[in-house]
Amino acid sequence: MHLPIGQYSPDITLGLVSASRNCFPRALSDERTQRLRNAAKAAGINLVTPEGESQIIETKAHALEAARQLKAAGVDAVVFYLGNFSPEIEDAVFLKEFDGFAMILAAAEENAASLLQKRGDALCGLLSAVLAVEKRGILNRIHIPESPVVSAEEGVVEISHFIKIMKVVKGTKNATLGLFGPRPRDFETCNYNVASLASIGVEVEELGLFDLQNEIKKVKAEGSAKAIAEDMKKAVAGVPKDEEFVSRLSDYEKAIYNFRETLKLSGAATQCWSEQEFSLKHVPCFINGRMASTGFPIACENDAYSLVAELLAQYASDQTVTILDINHSIPKDLHAKLKEYPIEDMVGMFHCGNTATRLLKNPEMKHQVIMKRLMEPDTAPDITRGTIEGQIIGSPITVVQVHGVGDKLRAYITEGHFLDLDPQTFGCTGTAYLPGFRRFYRHVLLGRFHHHAAVAFNHCGAALFDALKLLGVAEIYTPNPAVVPYPGENVFRNGLVPR
Repeated sequence: MHLPIGQYSPDITLGLVSASRNCFPRALSDERTQRLRNAAKAAGINLVTPEGESQIIETKAHALEAARQLKAAGVDAVVFYLGNFSPEIEDAVFLKEFDGFAMILAAAEENAASLLQKRGDALCGLLSAVLAVEKRGILNRIHIPESPVVSAEEGVVEISHFIKIMKVVKGTKNATLGLFGPRPRDFETCNYNVASLASIGVEVEELGLFDLQNEIKKVKAEGSAKAIAEDMKKAVAGVPKDEEFVSRLSDYEKAIYNFRETLKLSGAATQCWSEQEFSLKHVPCFINGRMASTGFPIACENDAYSLVAELLAQYASDQTVTILDINHSIPKDLHAKLKEYPIEDMVGMFHCGNTATRLLKNPEMKHQVIMKRLMEPDTAPDITRGTIEGQIIGSPITVVQVHGVGDKLRAYITEGHFLDLDPQTFGCTGTAYLPGFRRFYRHVLLGRFHHHAAVAFNHCGAALFDALKLLGVAEIYTPNPAVVPYPGENVFRNGLVPR
């Protein structure tokens, strides 16, 4: 989604509709709905409700009118609340007519004293309502929580979670990717299928490296990147005194911004490695990190799938994200603190330096070591300058990636944290503990996903999982508990067979 600079996820307008079956008191549903609405308001959540009798659906006329009003109000999604058993046909009519995403909740019985005269039987009604929805083929756009029968306070927790889900869904379904240049030859597995991206609503603007070159020439001729150049000099240590080199970076950043605004892009992916360096005379990592910090992520190696994963992670976490390689194993002697962790579940996550500097300890602009070996082996670094070196801060993390499977997508999600310790290597690098990583890597990642992954700097796996389901992603991989084997796993070698 094309967001204002500095905004990381879309705003969500949420509707609330309740229902009441004709043999149950409407007043009971009204009382419970008011309790839920008040609890939501106390939590800072504004819920849009239909006006008049259609606030509580009892008839088809109520259902149609409620849907009409909420669509006219521009709500993004609706909370459908069974205040009592609810009328299953009318429930389904409303959700079909609303024609958008919804969460179904059912009211729990409040206390023992209420069971004689104020029993609502929504536990029973939910069975009928969901089956009625399924029969009409619309269950794929309905979110049902793990515990859908709730008190008012529990309902607010689920509503808060649903808002996070809808941020991901709305952002993704309105996302447009700007892809500059072809996939580099050495990164075959970073290919993409436009149809698989379209399967979740993502649009693509496929552009050439020459489009970027032409825009940079225009920026340079106008001199429109001078303010960016001055800001860059103050942004991080190590920016060269070389004004001409700084202008290479600032003209490039301004060109990317121009495409962002003209094409209303949500993020971009560029052809870094290595034609971009030869053509534009710098490594783009620093600019990538700067733009990611504003809510506009940029993926490397023209990796459209990783860009989608970055956007998913950004919308779910509501903050800056990055793209890293699942890069290297961790030696046991890296740090004494590692004795507290299973070394097989540790992984070094690295990239050249495209992470926002505020997520790094002691960031500094340098040159890209691996690229210099390839492109400038016998000279001082020039076109390989522009990367950021630094240790990724200690933080909870969520790692997510998508990849094409035919014209659809598959995804994985895992959570862990970066340890606050020196990775003792070059690049923008962190040492991550991902519980169960060894088995997850062997039985999920290998053969299904490539080496990049998006990283969010909080735990947002729950929202991502539910959002991916609503986006229609059928294959969502998560780590299995230690005692649950993966399909095809040799349980005799992994100690899962009782001895």
